[in-house]
Amino acid sequence: MTLYLDVIWVLNYLIDYLLLLLTALVLKRRHSKIRFTFGAFVASLIVFLMFTPIGEWFYHPVTKLVYSALIVFVAFGYKRFTYYIQGLLMFYFVTFMTGGALFALHFFWQSELPISSEGLIPHASIGSPISWMLVVFGFPLVWYFSKHRFETIEVKSFNLHQLAEVEVAIGEHIFHLKGLIDSGNQLSDPITKAPVMIMQANQLEEVFGQDVVRAIIQLETDGSSGTKRHWLFDRLRIVPFRAVGQANPYLPAIKPDQVTVIHQNQRFKTSQVLIGVQAIDLSPEGAYQAILHPKQVLGAPSEQLA
Repeated sequence: MTLYLDVIWVLNYLIDYLLLLLTALVLKRRHSKIRFTFGAFVASLIVFLMFTPIGEWFYHPVTKLVYSALIVFVAFGYKRFTYYIQGLLMFYFVTFMTGGALFALHFFWQSELPISSEGLIPHASIGSPISWMLVVFGFPLVWYFSKHRFETIEVKSFNLHQLAEVEVAIGEHIFHLKGLIDSGNQLSDPITKAPVMIMQANQLEEVFGQDVVRAIIQLETDGSSGTKRHWLFDRLRIVPFRAVGQANPYLPAIKPDQVTVIHQNQRFKTSQVLIGVQAIDLSPEGAYQAILHPKQVLGAPSEQLA
């Protein structure tokens, strides 16, 4: 068998550089292209070192650990112990993740499995080596997918930190919701200046019925829609609001008795708020049913929870 070490080295260098880059992107660290170039170069030297008299050393786990620690040191430097260990562990994680994904792709596309009269051949059960096509084209795809998956997880993690427990009191009814604190929500009533939070209509339909809530959304509380007069109509307010894809330039809002927001072990209570009613689901995944105004969690809390 003829081995072209120069070709293998170039491919190994590019893969090592992308692994270091993915590590930096996941950790949100500023990185130097020069340091990454040297780091990938050090990592790729193992291709040549394996064919030297000391090549058998690199099969030992301790040597592998020391060598990978050297790679991370060259690429990221050393600021403090926790900083360095975090980089080393993340480098291992992204390496195992991408390598495992490539192995899974190879196993998925593997169609040949040697079988003898006595059953499966043990030494050939994992199939042939991963092809060059899989490495050359599969690794960039796995890298790109991994990068975007990490970004998606980060966004969801951020949203989870912005979620709060919400209790809405309207008459004798109490609604328990999950609310997303949206710093970009600056909607307020132009007359009273009260902040406006948004709530899904289906939460109200469970108590007041679909016909009543539909009449509020369509601003048909005068009986033109055939709906009987309901006491909830007396709490209706109209807030100028134009959303994308919305034909009506107004947002129907309801005046609650009280809204309580529980966030970061603090309880915020207020009656100076309006609840805008939206017919669409605010979260496609159902993570929250209301969008809160940032003023609802500003100022001194009504109660400090343990």
